[in-house]
Amino acid sequence: MSAIQADYFDGARSVRHPVTLLVNGSRLKLVGQEVDLEYDLGSIRMSRRVADTPRWLYLPGGGACVSGDNAALDRYARESALERRVRQWEAHPAYAVLSVLLIALAVWFLVDRAVPVAADLIAQRIPPAVERDFGRHTLSALDGYILKPSTLDAEDRRALREGFARLLAVSGDKAGPLEFRTSPVIGPNAFALPSGIIVVTDELVDLSDNDDEVLAVLAHELGHVHHRHIMRSILESSATGFIVTTLTGDITSASALAAAAPTVLLQARFSRDNEREADAFAIDLMRRAGIAPVNFANILRNLEAEGEAKHKGGALPGFLSSHPPTPEREALAAGQGSGKAH
Repeated sequence: MSAIQADYFDGARSVRHPVTLLVNGSRLKLVGQEVDLEYDLGSIRMSRRVADTPRWLYLPGGGACVSGDNAALDRYARESALERRVRQWEAHPAYAVLSVLLIALAVWFLVDRAVPVAADLIAQRIPPAVERDFGRHTLSALDGYILKPSTLDAEDRRALREGFARLLAVSGDKAGPLEFRTSPVIGPNAFALPSGIIVVTDELVDLSDNDDEVLAVLAHELGHVHHRHIMRSILESSATGFIVTTLTGDITSASALAAAAPTVLLQARFSRDNEREADAFAIDLMRRAGIAPVNFANILRNLEAEGEAKHKGGALPGFLSSHPPTPEREALAAGQGSGKAH
């Protein structure tokens, strides 16, 4: 018979009872002041050993014991060969550091390499009806949060919708509708939602010198729609959140991500490669639609100047914050075509 010193908690109160654990064959007996209990060893769950930290024995009925006598407990722990090997590694600091590095490398590979590939494959297979519903619900949520009804003149909206329809006709893509909103929160901006809904703010229209500059931004957003960047970004964010939740065990973070989906979508940052892809699409589309690509460079300069004036050289407006450097994009516009704003 083996004797192990431990502390017993009955599961109903936070009172500690010093006890002696007596192991006899397949039976475990707890003996202490006001404690006299007996259990079958097979009904007890023991926590995994981590170096020499105390271990818990979870008893039927909600009670538990904790003991630091790991040498004695090891004789009764039902460990697999893998668990014993992991425990041996944990006892060596060098192995522990190596394990952390390997985990970090695996997480980086998943987030930076595997997730984007998987998101791309899934995005291409999402039914259009599902994407349309997602887009409508997202816009509805944003309307109750940071977007307000547009105050643009009806004639201005009509002219921009006609120009947008011309872009769609040339591109052959199914996108839209074009939605007008005002929002002091996000300022001069335009963004695409799932299903191809594109939102443009009054602030962006006011900042532009002509309609073609606004259409240049809309052409860029059509590039995101054409390449399914929006859905891919949502899937990547969700998958990354799932990985973090799995590693940390914090299920509340996943719930919070789902609840904040509209805001997450609005604040999503496409990769630089995605932005360059959308830029190239926009310049080509503008050229085919008879809009001078210089208008794209002009609106980018206006946005950057507005951001520098408002933030004193700090953060850029939302439309520029995650994009390639403005000079690089201006050079792209100059290389793909030229012309004067009209």
